[in-house]
Amino acid sequence: MKKKIFIISAALIGAIALAGCAASGAGQAAGTAQTVISGQTAAAKTISVEASESVKLEPDMASLKFGVDNQEATVEAVTETNTEAVSRVVEYLKGLGYEETSISTSDVGLYPQYDYSGGDNKLIGYRMDTTIALTDVPADKVSEVLSGALSQGVNTVNSISYYSSGFDEAYDEAVGKALELARKKASAMAEKAGTSIKGIVSITEHTPNNNARYSASGSYMEYGAADGAVAEAKALNVTILPGTVEAEASVNVVYEIK
Repeated sequence: MKKKIFIISAALIGAIALAGCAASGAGQAAGTAQTVISGQTAAAKTISVEASESVKLEPDMASLKFGVDNQEATVEAVTETNTEAVSRVVEYLKGLGYEETSISTSDVGLYPQYDYSGGDNKLIGYRMDTTIALTDVPADKVSEVLSGALSQGVNTVNSISYYSSGFDEAYDEAVGKALELARKKASAMAEKAGTSIKGIVSITEHTPNNNARYSASGSYMEYGAADGAVAEAKALNVTILPGTVEAEASVNVVYEIK
């Protein structure tokens, strides 16, 4: 959660009582706002406005998580098979120009496999899986990278997450829109109440999610040991559409009214 508090003080005599924040739903392009008029004393009247705005933008970067899952009769055999496949995938990614700092292996698992048919717990082999994470992938290269990785031995896809390098600028724009929406709403409410706003008492920013992530969970894919398995993987032309990410800003602004 990202939270910043900005206080703009005015030369006021006596205590200023501020109204409580009204809960507001997440704003889209048109934004949302709720207002509360508070007038505890004749000398200190305020309007509290909560507003949200968002800005959509196209993602330009992505991170991928995929893996290699193998099963063999012995621990030694499955370890060798899995290690060889992971090495091929890593070398393939390096060949595309990705640095070792962008490639990592994690979540290595080794599991005994049993045959429970007939009421017996018969050990029939071992399964090993290794997850490979790749970051700093240009959004328009995701399909190419994933298709190539499948041809090198990847048979599980865990997730594809998109993000935008322009998020900070989009978020600043969303904050400005939210503040403008708050001012318009406060002015309209004050006018309807037969008064007008004098100035800002305080601004509070409370935005619940600034990750600007769009995540698409991958499906589980597995290729058997048949001769046509690798050819089938190489023939894949995976198409991934990133969609859009969203920078959303929510603010609470307290105005003094006449």
